[in-house]
Amino acid sequence: MLKITKNIDEANLITHASKFHADEVFATALLLKLYSDSIICRVNEVPSTYNGNALIYDIGFGKYDHHMKDFDLRHDSGVKYASFGLLFKEYGLRYLESIDKDNALTAYIMIEHDLVEGVDAVDNGEFPLVTAPYNYKGIESLINDYNVCWDEHIDNDIQFLKVVDIISSYFDRVVEHTFAKIRAKQHVDKAILNSANHIMILDEYMPFKDIVLSSDLEQAKDILFAITPSNRGGFNVHTIPRDKSTHETRMDLPKEWGGLIDKELQEVSGVPTATFCHKELFLAVTSTLEDAILMANKAIELANIDK
Repeated sequence: MLKITKNIDEANLITHASKFHADEVFATALLLKLYSDSIICRVNEVPSTYNGNALIYDIGFGKYDHHMKDFDLRHDSGVKYASFGLLFKEYGLRYLESIDKDNALTAYIMIEHDLVEGVDAVDNGEFPLVTAPYNYKGIESLINDYNVCWDEHIDNDIQFLKVVDIISSYFDRVVEHTFAKIRAKQHVDKAILNSANHIMILDEYMPFKDIVLSSDLEQAKDILFAITPSNRGGFNVHTIPRDKSTHETRMDLPKEWGGLIDKELQEVSGVPTATFCHKELFLAVTSTLEDAILMANKAIELANIDK
C-alpha cells in the first residue's frame, strides 16, 4: 500500500510535486510491485542537504531522472528514456521474473516495446502523429484528468494516490495479457504449421495476429484467414493484417458481403449458416466450423487466389 507524506525524511520514494504525468505515475506503480509498503514524498526540489536513502525519480538530476541535458537514448529505437523507462530497465525484469521466470525476458521485451517506450516518448515531447479529425483521449489524458481542476481546492497528492492505484491495476493487466500472449504462441505456431489453403484454424480464441505477423514459419506468410470459436457462439472468420502498423488486410472479405446478416448474407455468400459480415470486411461469423471454412474458401475463390 502506498502512503504519502509531506516530510521527506519519512519517505522511501521521492518524486516531483505539483502536476503529475504518466511517466512518474507508471514509475510509481512499477515500484509498488517491488516495494508494496512504500511512503512517497512529492517535492518541488530535492534539498541539497538531503542525505537519506529514498529512491528518487523524475527529479533531482539523479540516476532515474531524465531532465538533464545529456540523458540516455534507446540504442535500438532511438526513443529517449524518461523515468518510467529508466526504472523499468533497472527493475522490470526482476519483477517479471517473480511472476514467470522462464518467460520473463520475452515479456520484458514486449512490455518495453508495447507500453514503456510510448509513455517515455510522450513525456519527452515526442507525440505520436494523429491525423484523425477527432480528439482521442489515451492513457496520458486519463492520468492528466486526475490532476485537480483549476477551481478545486483539493490536495493534488490525494489525486496522485488515486491515479497510481488505477494505473497499478492497469499495469497488472498489461503484464497478465503479455504472459497470456506468450502462452498462446505454442498453440498458434502449431496452427500455423497445420494451416492449409491460406486458412489457419484455432480450437479456441487467443491472441494470434501479432504471432502470425512475426512468425519465422514459412506457412505464416500464406495465411489469409484465421478461424476461431466466437465468444458469442459459432465461429469467426478473421482477416490477417498486412503488418502490425496498419489495419489494411492481406485480403478483405468480399465487398458484396459487407454489412449483411443471416438470410441475406446466406443467399449472397452461399454459406448456409452465415450470420454476420462486418461492413469493414475484416470479420464474418457462421454457426458451424464447417461453414466458417467454407466461407473462407469462398472468399479466396472469389479473389481468384491459387490454393
